[in-house]
Amino acid sequence: MYLGFCLLFNADLQPKLLNDTGTLLNAWAPKPAGIIDNAENDPEAMNNRSSLTLNTFLRRVTVLILAFTGCLTGCKKATESDHHARLKMWVDSLDRNARKIGIPRTIASLDSVLATLGKKDIQDSIVYYKFMKVLSHRDTTMRDDALAYTDSLLGLFKSARVREENAADYSKALLLKGDDLLKQKEYYLAYRNYYNGKAFLTSLGEICECARYSSRIANISFKEENYDQAIEYWEQELKELGECKGTDFQLQFIEKQGSMRNIGIAFLRLNEPDKALVYFRQASRFIDQMAARFPREQNFIRFARIVIVRNEAEAFALKGNNALAEKLIRKCLEHDPGIEWSVDVEKESRQLLTQIYIDQKAYAKAQEQLDTLRHLPGAEGDVYQTLQASVFHGQGEYQAASQLLMAHLDTEKKQALERRVESKSHVGQLLQQIQREHEQELTAEKDARESLVLKFAILISLALSVIVYLIWRNARKNIANLRAVTKLNDEITQSNIALQDTVNALEQAEIEKEEVLKIVAHDLRNPIAAMVSGSDMLFWEQVPSDEQTMIVDAIQQSGRLAFGLIGQILQSSPDREKISKNKEDLAEIVRSCIDMLTCKGKEKKQTIYYDYEEAMVLVDREKIWRVFSNLLSNAVKFSPMGSTIQVSLRKHADTMLLSIRDSGIGIPEDLKGQIFLPSNNARRIGTAGEESFGIGLSICKQIVEAHEGKIWFESVDGAGTTFFVELPVGLGETALVPAI
Repeated sequence: MYLGFCLLFNADLQPKLLNDTGTLLNAWAPKPAGIIDNAENDPEAMNNRSSLTLNTFLRRVTVLILAFTGCLTGCKKATESDHHARLKMWVDSLDRNARKIGIPRTIASLDSVLATLGKKDIQDSIVYYKFMKVLSHRDTTMRDDALAYTDSLLGLFKSARVREENAADYSKALLLKGDDLLKQKEYYLAYRNYYNGKAFLTSLGEICECARYSSRIANISFKEENYDQAIEYWEQELKELGECKGTDFQLQFIEKQGSMRNIGIAFLRLNEPDKALVYFRQASRFIDQMAARFPREQNFIRFARIVIVRNEAEAFALKGNNALAEKLIRKCLEHDPGIEWSVDVEKESRQLLTQIYIDQKAYAKAQEQLDTLRHLPGAEGDVYQTLQASVFHGQGEYQAASQLLMAHLDTEKKQALERRVESKSHVGQLLQQIQREHEQELTAEKDARESLVLKFAILISLALSVIVYLIWRNARKNIANLRAVTKLNDEITQSNIALQDTVNALEQAEIEKEEVLKIVAHDLRNPIAAMVSGSDMLFWEQVPSDEQTMIVDAIQQSGRLAFGLIGQILQSSPDREKISKNKEDLAEIVRSCIDMLTCKGKEKKQTIYYDYEEAMVLVDREKIWRVFSNLLSNAVKFSPMGSTIQVSLRKHADTMLLSIRDSGIGIPEDLKGQIFLPSNNARRIGTAGEESFGIGLSICKQIVEAHEGKIWFESVDGAGTTFFVELPVGLGETALVPAI
């Protein structure tokens, strides 16, 4: 459905969908059950069918509208993505075929493509102006238009947000503007644009695009015959191109192999053919490795291979290996109809071949090449005159040779004057000036940073001094406090021992009180039962009066109430009151119990290990403390001398689990079923003769269950026992739990 909506609102598919509207509506309106094809002749059937069809159609249109509302955003994004992809594909195709169909037809085709896209965004405008700039460079009649396209392209990047979102394109616009200024001999402004473009890219970490800046400086240095500087910038360009990602043909192929080849040509100008051959071979290997990645650019790749072969021929000729040079040049002259630029290669190749024949004094072959060269466009230039003069001189035609040489000298003189007027050396000085200005800016920034660092270091030193003083002062106080704390701990330890004895006495008193209460309650059951039974027999053989009946009913009712209260006393624990829950630290409660029983454990030389995770739990602190204290007290009571008790508190999902494991006498099988019963049948003597009443675990069970928890144990007779208490982790308001 999503794909259908996206296609529905795609401009390319709208006409087809509109033509098929009738078919589409018929498909949406199925025939009702029981209606046959010839029902069109029945008016009543037709009315029924129309009514059902309309209802069905309206329901489906409603569903369509709802679905369209949900998918509109997704369709818009998908359409924009397809829109940009199509434009890029069309521009790439026009670029490859521009030389075949001509610049005017290419521009007309581009305008037609843009017209089909509808509303254009900034990306479309960037692509348009960049491509028009390329086309205007290829057509010498569009020089003024080329400048206007550059200004229009720069005008798209007025806001900082647009510049950052389209950093690479903004940098290219600055470089193109620099090229225009360079042609207008505005050297300082041109290099400023180059510098600003590279600085902007560097600040964003876009090292790849900086290669275009290095390439321009290298080309200008080469034209100024500053070959060493040109090599330096082309090598820098290769490093920057190494940071490029993706499959852009311009950056990944044209620029890289071009830089390698240009470095080789620069070494030729420095009369170092061996170094030149290293770079030519490197470029050739690169072309072979990358050719398969760009199947649509095979035309240019074949042309690049031919150019490399011609450069290698020039290097071998410079080394004096004319035979190999001639072989390579003839390979370049093998015509390839699939390459539009082979004419330029042929012209340069024949000029080099002519020079080789002149060096070999094969003037007839040299003249043959010059005759062929004369018919190529743009061949009769300065180089052609020099070669023809050399051939005439070798053939003894000195007058013709001298005339050509004089013409060559006049041309060279004019060119020297033009170069002097252009002040080309001034361009290099401007580059150095801009670099010096940049270095001065960096120095100023560095000084500011160093000043800031110095101030920060002073503040840090002062702060450290204060910290050291405070540490020294606190250390002195801590030593005094440590002595006081040690003394206080000794006093607290003695107090804890006394408190433990008091707690034990209170526990014993509570137990005795409960035992007496249960004994009294138990002994009262029989007399009260006798009273109730006796009241039933008072008037066994006679009918009582109303007053007597009322007295007997009162006696029986009072007896039953008393009997019920006695039953509650015998069946319940001391925890008859309601439980008030509060958010408590369970780990701290366990720690309190351990601290209370530590002295008792030390008497039996026992060690208690406590491993816990902190958690806040809703419990009645007093009662849950009694549970943990009872369990831990039993572990101490029934464990032998010198044994170990393991206490663990762990969080599991939404519960806290407490485990207390001892290595004591364990619980026999016949007593396991009576441990939690409210009786004293399971009581046993501790390992040090401690007395047990057998009702503590019953109380623990009632308290834990009142907290909606669980209590159980695992035990092996003679090998120890582990008690577990599981409580829910509930973080809420204070709760009241009904009486036990």
